Amino acid sequence: MVDEGNKKGVHLGFYTSSSQWSPITGNSNKFSSYDLWYPHYDSNPSFSDFSSFGGWTSPAIKQYVGDASQCGVGVDKNFY
Repeated sequence: MVDEGNKKGVHLGFYTSSSQWSPITGNSNKFSSYDLWYPHYDSNPSFSDFSSFGGWTSPAIKQYVGDASQCGVGVDKNFY
C-alpha cells in the first residue's frame, strides 16, 4: 500500500500508537520517514508526552481528545 501511494505521489503518514505498532510490526522502523499521527487522550495539546517508538523521534500530529462535541457534532481534537 505504501509503495502504491508513493507511486501516485500521495503524502503518506501513519496513525498508530506504540501499543498497536509493536505487536503488529515488531516495532519496525521501516516507516519512520513518514509522518506519525498518534492518539493519547489526555486533553493536553502538546507533544510533551511522546515517547519514541518505531524509529519515530517526533510526531507530526497528536489526537488529544477523541470524544468532544462542537455545535452538537462529535469531533476529535488534534494538535499539530
